Amino acid sequence: MLSYLRVRGLALLDDVTLEFSPGLNVLTGETGAGKSIIVDALALLRGGRGKSELVRSGDEAAVVDAQLELGESTNDRITALLTERGVSCGSLPELVLQRVLPSSGKGRSFVQAQLTTLGVLTEVGEQLIDICSQHEYHSLTRVTGHMELLDSYAGLGPDLALYGSSYGAYRQCMSAIETLRSRTGDAAQRADYLRFQLEELERVNPQRGELAAVERQVSLLRNAHGWAQYAAMLDERLSESEGSVLTTLGTLVERGRRGTSESAHLASIVEQLMVAQSACDEALRTAHRLSRELEVDPAELDVAEQRLHDLTRLRRKHGVEPDDLAAVAANLRNELQSLENLESRLRELEQQAEAAREQALRLAYALSEARVRAATGLGNALERELGALCMPSARLEARVELQAPEQLGPRGLDRVEFLFSANPGEPLAPLTRVASGGELSRVLLALKGTLAAGDQVSTYVFDEVDAGVGGAVAEAIGNRLSRAARHHQVLCITHLPQIAAFADAHFRVDKRSQAGRTVTRVARLDEAERIAEMARMLGGSRVSDTALQHARQLLEEARGPKRAAPARGASRRKPGAQ
Repeated sequence: MLSYLRVRGLALLDDVTLEFSPGLNVLTGETGAGKSIIVDALALLRGGRGKSELVRSGDEAAVVDAQLELGESTNDRITALLTERGVSCGSLPELVLQRVLPSSGKGRSFVQAQLTTLGVLTEVGEQLIDICSQHEYHSLTRVTGHMELLDSYAGLGPDLALYGSSYGAYRQCMSAIETLRSRTGDAAQRADYLRFQLEELERVNPQRGELAAVERQVSLLRNAHGWAQYAAMLDERLSESEGSVLTTLGTLVERGRRGTSESAHLASIVEQLMVAQSACDEALRTAHRLSRELEVDPAELDVAEQRLHDLTRLRRKHGVEPDDLAAVAANLRNELQSLENLESRLRELEQQAEAAREQALRLAYALSEARVRAATGLGNALERELGALCMPSARLEARVELQAPEQLGPRGLDRVEFLFSANPGEPLAPLTRVASGGELSRVLLALKGTLAAGDQVSTYVFDEVDAGVGGAVAEAIGNRLSRAARHHQVLCITHLPQIAAFADAHFRVDKRSQAGRTVTRVARLDEAERIAEMARMLGGSRVSDTALQHARQLLEEARGPKRAAPARGASRRKPGAQ
């Protein structure tokens, strides 16, 4: 469940903190106070599109932080997902998510304080929070989503995974076949080209680190004569010529030694001269070694320059460093072998594709049969839910149409569409065409109630799905929300006191002016404050005694006989939300 939410710099929310309870959490307030911005904040944690316009004016970024407490099964599922995505998490009694939306530049996503991708945050958020709002009716009006709802009701997850594996193997074979077929036209010409390239690489046979060594060798050989003269000059100046450096240093050292016992300065001078003697001796020995090294065969330079030419030409030709030419040769060799075996490989792939297709078709037909069986149950369950939501004459049918084998797709061969009729005597017609906004909201709530038992999402968010209804219908919706809150945490934004009366925790959202700026504040209400807020919702800005009495009555009726305990989670926190 969602236990903690902090939103900073998001539209009117400069810095708002909410601590939610298990069960049904209701947020109320005047229109425009900022209630839906809280839903926008949660949508960001589910990977919702982050628009820079949402960042509060004057702030560098909007930041949304959430802490969620996980049950045992959810913990295992999220831990496995994060581990697979490379996020180290350990045990997860609590999960912390963060989304940073800058006013300019790229946003950042965090899970357990670790920087991650928006894709990973989305995968996690979608498994924990489900948002239902009037802006999300596309989940019903998008016909492709109807199959997903039916499959969820039917519990076809394992069957779909098995089918998906078979269908994926089939598509992979077909993709490989298409690639091979596109290459058959010029396969022979391509093979000749590959052989030429490979023979050239094998002839040169570049070694790792060789280019740098050859470059040094060529440079040395090209300047061999000059460096030989330099070595001879060193030999002459240091030791052979009259008044050579070493001779002069020896004379100075010998003379200076006579006074070392008389002067510390003389002793220091002699020591430094001896160091110079030693350095010159070492330089002379190195010059002799250089002279011997430069006694080379003139043809050696030609060989080294040709080697350098071959290596640099291959580097330019293939666009890689010589150390990577071995990998280029391996790739050429693999491609050549593939081309040489093209026809046999093509026949083999065609056989594999046909076998995978037959298996996928068998599984698709099995899925279709399961969907047909489940469709009746789903329709009946939804009609019962809609009856409880004051739509006793509503009918809903999940129609499953089996398509031709050529239409095999990622979820099988079926086309699923919900058909709906709200009034008696009216024929069933596509839900996407005939349902009004209020009817869609109740169908959406009915779906959530029907799928709740198998729904692994721990927190539902309903944003004004009660729009356009009132009275008994509102009470029925509140009752259904309360029932859903027995198994899941529910957050509901509403303008209807009949729904607010069912809350386990009630928050009021207010808009006010502060330091010349408009800000939104959220407060958790105690019993007296709840009654006053519901009276305002009943009677407007002037709260009468009658409205207060009506509010108390709504609370008493909502509580009725002792209600079942809300969804399990962390113990309720002390009220004190900002």
